[in-house]
Amino acid sequence: MKYVVLLARLVIGGLFVYASIHKIADPGAFSVSIRNYLVLPAAWSNLCALILPWIELAAGSLLIVGILTRPSALLTTGMLGVFLGAVIYAYSIGLNIDCGCFTSDAATEGKIGLFHIFRDSALFLTSLAILVFDRGNLTLRDLLPGKVSLHKPEPA
Repeated sequence: MKYVVLLARLVIGGLFVYASIHKIADPGAFSVSIRNYLVLPAAWSNLCALILPWIELAAGSLLIVGILTRPSALLTTGMLGVFLGAVIYAYSIGLNIDCGCFTSDAATEGKIGLFHIFRDSALFLTSLAILVFDRGNLTLRDLLPGKVSLHKPEPA
């Protein structure tokens, strides 16, 4: 099971790092993507566009290296849950918008559809599995001398 959790950490962490890059580079375009969902007041979209990508980058990086994996998985699971809700809402009211996940270029991402709902549901469940099943195995700490554990030891 620890290898499955490691793979899940690497996938979710890598996706969050990758997704954060264009948002950090172009917060204005990301702010427009946020506004397109019609969920937040317009005034909040700029603040979210400046803060969320850095949280994505940090949580994804920590999952990859295996430091603070449960708090990071809590963040990614929460963000994916909120985003999944926004995607379902946008789809249900018929918004014809780009999801804004990995790029703000509408031509490369496609419009929100059932694919996005299924994909984001799978990502949410994968992140939730990390939160539930991670035991702090196979982390960067395992390679360091004097292994300091941030997790409770597994029961014998």
